[in-house]
Amino acid sequence: MGIFDEGDLECVKNLLKPAERVLKQGRDILVEDFSRRERLWHEVKDAYDKYLDGYCGDFLKDLDTNFRAKFEAALAILAWSFENNGENFYPATRRFTREELQIVDELLKYNIFEIMTKDDILEKLYRRDPEVLDLLKTYYLGMDKWIEDQLNNPNIKLTLRYYFKKTWNGYKEKLNEAINEANKYNWFRTLLEEWERDKVESVEVVKSAYEKKVQELSQHIKEITEAFEYEKERIVQEISRASMEEIERLEREKQELIERFEKEKEELAKQLIELKDKELQEKLQTELERARENMMNEVRRLEEEIQRRSIELKQKEMELKRKEMELMEKDHELRRKIDEVLKASESLEKGSRLVIREDARIQELNFLGRLKSKLKDKVKLLDKTYKIGEISEKIGENTSKFASKLDEKTLKNLPENRYLEVKLKEKKLLGGKEKILLKGHYITRVEKLAEYGFDTDPLELADVNAYLVDARDSSRRERIILLIASPLGFEDRIKKYVNSDQFHQNFYSENVSLLLLDVETGEVIYNPNDRYAKALVPLIRMELDEEIYAKVKECIKSKLAGRDYLPFNEVKDCGDEAYIKKAFYEVAKEENGVVKYIDDFGLVLMKGVKR
Repeated sequence: MGIFDEGDLECVKNLLKPAERVLKQGRDILVEDFSRRERLWHEVKDAYDKYLDGYCGDFLKDLDTNFRAKFEAALAILAWSFENNGENFYPATRRFTREELQIVDELLKYNIFEIMTKDDILEKLYRRDPEVLDLLKTYYLGMDKWIEDQLNNPNIKLTLRYYFKKTWNGYKEKLNEAINEANKYNWFRTLLEEWERDKVESVEVVKSAYEKKVQELSQHIKEITEAFEYEKERIVQEISRASMEEIERLEREKQELIERFEKEKEELAKQLIELKDKELQEKLQTELERARENMMNEVRRLEEEIQRRSIELKQKEMELKRKEMELMEKDHELRRKIDEVLKASESLEKGSRLVIREDARIQELNFLGRLKSKLKDKVKLLDKTYKIGEISEKIGENTSKFASKLDEKTLKNLPENRYLEVKLKEKKLLGGKEKILLKGHYITRVEKLAEYGFDTDPLELADVNAYLVDARDSSRRERIILLIASPLGFEDRIKKYVNSDQFHQNFYSENVSLLLLDVETGEVIYNPNDRYAKALVPLIRMELDEEIYAKVKECIKSKLAGRDYLPFNEVKDCGDEAYIKKAFYEVAKEENGVVKYIDDFGLVLMKGVKR
């Protein structure tokens, strides 16, 4: 035991051996291998922990501070060596700040004076040793003041400041003695005058360098802030169209943004330490803090925006779930109605159409206009040329009888079953000239459209018979080609009848030819043995862009895939309605299905329903 029972000094000496070794090596510790310095760190740290745990007993304050200062300084020098060599050693970076390692770096430059006496310093001065002269010049130009400022820095550990102060004072004493001795000689006074001039110049150079550094760091802060603003705007824009998964990603990006800013701030803070001008440090620090505060304000605003958007998305999610339930209920209801309709239908053809009053009117006008445009001046049929004579458009249904039930606007949207009568006469110089009367009728059930606003059933044989009989009875000296167009289509019984030999015998021989045009699907029905009807098909067939039609049809098939029914409302986005209706019915036919009108659901394509 030592005096006054302070503790075991011999014990402390043994604990301090690895620390003393590091302190003695100083800057030369850099040449040691990383593994060796790592072992030294653990040895010094373990010894320090033992000392702090009272392994060697208790000591008076001065001795205790001295011992702890050596342990701490040794660890600081090892930490400085790791950073100087660019080595990542987490215990060291966690223990010491950039400021502490900066002062270690500056102080170790002067550790040559540990082994030099005043006379040794003078001898090197007389020989103008560049290393000693450079250290003296740095010391003279302000290093002493800078170190004194650092020794008062509360951010540096007290034990380190104790060690630095004691060590620096030892160096100063030797330096001041050497300088005072050298001042007795004129050559050194001249050197001091040069240094004084250099000091003035250095102040300007350093000031200029500091100002440049301030500008660079200020610009860096500005760039960080602008980068943050850009990222912030991007996040705000993405929030507006984000899903819940994207909200979570934006939360992560927001956190990364903060971490990136903090990392940049830390790097800037390290650079600030290198500025030995306190006023400039404070100026840049204030600017950096202001930028951080602005950034955090924006982050808080982003958090509020993200939270608001999250609530909106949750509400939308609940709304979607509600709609999903509604769709499921609607789906069950549709399936129930499909079963009811199929069971109740005497004929699967009933209810296979949906024609709205306004659509029927537009299709009527389109049919008449298209037919007129095809019949100009002359046409060629069966290798003969026919001159177009009189063309007259007539009204087949007087809609004024519905005036008491319908307003003026609705009345004008009601089709009038208009028709065209076109007289054609064969062009030739000699012999008899064949005459043809083309009667193009557009037919709907006007009464039904007036009362309900729509119709769902195809035309029946009875609807067509009246026109056929009139044509047959009026046909005496000319051939009548009867064209009946309808948006309702035609029941299968009509198609079978028109295709039969019986029909051909009864009407073709009586100079009557018949063509049926489904203006919704574009289908043309005629007797294949009727050469007049066959020749006229290209003239009346609706023109479709095959490429566009194929895309529409493919779209409908894709929507039907994996399902046994498909409402028409779901395919309206597949393209133009003129193409969709035709493709819708054609796909139904290809799938051995039918199209039916279902109350509250409109037209529905049902697969695999036997006709």
